[in-house]
Amino acid sequence: MNENINSFSENDLLLMILYLYIQDEKERDKKWEEFEHQLIYENRFSSTHEVVKELHTCAEMATITMNPKTPLYRARSFHMSGWDKLLKYYLKVYNYTERDIKRILEQSSESELMLVPLLYKTVDYSPENLSKYPITNEMKRAIEGWKKVKFKGYNKKDSTAPEADKIKSGRANPDHIRYLYLSEDKVTPIYEIRPTIGERINIAKFKLKRSIKLYDLTLEWSKRWNDKKQEVLPRLYDSIGNRFSKPHNGDVSTYIPTQFLAEEIKQMGFDGLRFKSSLHAGGVNVVLFNPDDCEAVSSDVVTVDRINIETSCPWDTFDN
Repeated sequence: MNENINSFSENDLLLMILYLYIQDEKERDKKWEEFEHQLIYENRFSSTHEVVKELHTCAEMATITMNPKTPLYRARSFHMSGWDKLLKYYLKVYNYTERDIKRILEQSSESELMLVPLLYKTVDYSPENLSKYPITNEMKRAIEGWKKVKFKGYNKKDSTAPEADKIKSGRANPDHIRYLYLSEDKVTPIYEIRPTIGERINIAKFKLKRSIKLYDLTLEWSKRWNDKKQEVLPRLYDSIGNRFSKPHNGDVSTYIPTQFLAEEIKQMGFDGLRFKSSLHAGGVNVVLFNPDDCEAVSSDVVTVDRINIETSCPWDTFDN
């Protein structure tokens, strides 16, 4: 017996742990699939499944507070040039009438409007450099005025969630339920809308009006190592978080379980939830159940110049 114990190597132990982990993951996936099947095909509006019980069990651990004025961001594809406002600033400074400004804007092509930002993006307007450029004081005034404009893309109203009758089913909301999807940094929401190179994106910045309570689905194992009340190994909580992060596969019925859990979180008294972005490593998304808990404070238009793709493979098969 002792000889068998002594012959049990560290590699054997690691393989055994890996096997147990895989079996545990399979069991958690099976439970989720049961829950998903129940909601889609058997009972849409109520469930006492183990997944729901896990949501309640982990509620205290997963509760976080987000403070007022915390910045959050939303990205949307922008199909207008966005530079007509800037051109309007120039024309006003040069004393064009409203009638003439309207006529010029209507006659300006998309390509012409896209040249406008070059006037303020590529030029250093500090006094020591002004002499290098064919720029007038009027142009400088127009540019300085443009920089102070808070909403350069969609306006404040259009930056937030649309009206309920225009809302389609999403990861956390059924049709016509008005939730607001945001991210904690400027880059993540751009990844979330899966843009193409050259596409123009409007990024709106929001700030919270009050402290809000979120159900956090981003907790990692490392944050629970010293918490003896919680299990270190993965549990159904982790599976729930992974399902909220999972990319949409084209079948909106796959959103039914996460929509149900979002409603359960809402009924538990939370103001929203927090989950990892599957499209941008390290990115975190936030869903607010009441869009009026925050307000848009600014917006800008950016162009997607490059999309980075990284791959991983445990072995190299291409050069052999």
